[in-house]
Amino acid sequence: MSVSSDDSDITGPNDDETHTPTTRGVVDTVLSRINDQGARSFIRSNVFYHLAHVKSRFFDDERCIETINAAMTDIERMEDTHTEGQPASGISKELAKKWIHHYYAGYEFEGFRVPLGEDFVVAIPDLLEIPHVKLDYTSQIIYYNVLLQGLMLSTDECPGRGGIVQYLYNTCMTLVDGWLDNVKHTPADLYAAFLMLSMMLEGCNSELSWKIFGQACTIARALGYFSVDENPAFPDNPTKNDTEVEKNRKRFEFWHLLRTDCVFRLSFGKPACIQKGSWTVNLPDPSINGVENESTRFIQIHFLASMRLNLVALKYLELVDSKPDPETEAYDKTIDSLIAEVQSIMSDWNTEELSNTTTNHVDMWFCMDVLFSSYQMLIIFYQSKKCNQGSDGLPHRTVDIAKKSLQTFQSLLASAHKHAHFGISLILLHQFVPFFILSLNIIGSPERQNVEADIALIVWASETVKKAAEERGDLRPIRTVMAAMALACQRANPGAN
Repeated sequence: MSVSSDDSDITGPNDDETHTPTTRGVVDTVLSRINDQGARSFIRSNVFYHLAHVKSRFFDDERCIETINAAMTDIERMEDTHTEGQPASGISKELAKKWIHHYYAGYEFEGFRVPLGEDFVVAIPDLLEIPHVKLDYTSQIIYYNVLLQGLMLSTDECPGRGGIVQYLYNTCMTLVDGWLDNVKHTPADLYAAFLMLSMMLEGCNSELSWKIFGQACTIARALGYFSVDENPAFPDNPTKNDTEVEKNRKRFEFWHLLRTDCVFRLSFGKPACIQKGSWTVNLPDPSINGVENESTRFIQIHFLASMRLNLVALKYLELVDSKPDPETEAYDKTIDSLIAEVQSIMSDWNTEELSNTTTNHVDMWFCMDVLFSSYQMLIIFYQSKKCNQGSDGLPHRTVDIAKKSLQTFQSLLASAHKHAHFGISLILLHQFVPFFILSLNIIGSPERQNVEADIALIVWASETVKKAAEERGDLRPIRTVMAAMALACQRANPGAN
């Protein structure tokens, strides 16, 4: 299938465009309670942009504002949220090598090939102990990220997991400036960028993650990822001598870059890094090498379904960028067509039912990523409709989808292996909008009956984040905001407790 960048690449909304003048004033007033600039930026990126998707209702409700103000006060009272995590000596060489093996054993897929051999990475724990050996920044970043990914792939019991994640994150933070100063246009640096942007999201550092994503796009462009299917007669085309497998791999990775660009635009309000007209890349054969492998079935399903969703999201962002009049029936009809496309994708792939056929938590995650992305897009689309802006309460359909998303996430964690680890970024990217939608519905409609189950779901989500944030000081602001929302839900409906 041939796809042109002219069809789908656009510039997304930024924070100023997403919030109305009224809500921007409320956000600025609330954030003024926090003196630490880093904490203020953290909350703006990771909380208030998500709240923008519920439109102005949250900012019109005094009880909700009081709840957030109380959370901001608690955050300001916190001591330094940057903890050291588990010291390096706490990660034995044996454990590190075990996680490295987990990582490489899980990489049977031809896409995203690891640029460093397993034998070399396994030797790094020993090399780090030799005083006169100095590893380059790229190798170190890949090593520490491989440890994190291997830890997440492992289903073995791991006491102090949160401290280890915090340590790996902090270690990468000490390396990132040196790496960015020395980065080159190499496959290894591109792979390091892919890993680091995920690491930064796991640390809820969306600003640095976005900066690294921009670096990944620069490297990928230099390596020919943006021009895989340009006219091969062009003398400066860096892919002209690539095999079809190599081209497929670049296509696969480029389309993931395009999806990541969309994630930053839709979830964090960032402008597009991949500009319209800047790429010529067809969709790949999802098997990459033309050989069907049952072990990579869910990776291929995830790619096909998520790319279809991404094209719908890009249409929405293009609509937003055109600055339409949302008060017209034509606008609602356009949104309805996007909703229908998402629902069609959910029906075609039936990922909820498909997830029941998975045999490991990684394949389960591939299914859930598609499902949760669909839920969030539906919420955002429904909330943007004119017909849902004038009512006093949230539309039932939006609330039902938010509830379904949280319930599915709860079932996912309950059914997964007891030591499976999905990471805080899964909550950050997929569950914050549903969490705030359901919380607002509870707080803003205290007269509602039979809210016990909804409150229990909100409390469960808050406790889940609290547990995930153990030994991870950087996550305290998120934990504090969610705990405040859960407490406000309970206080708004005391008879339901």
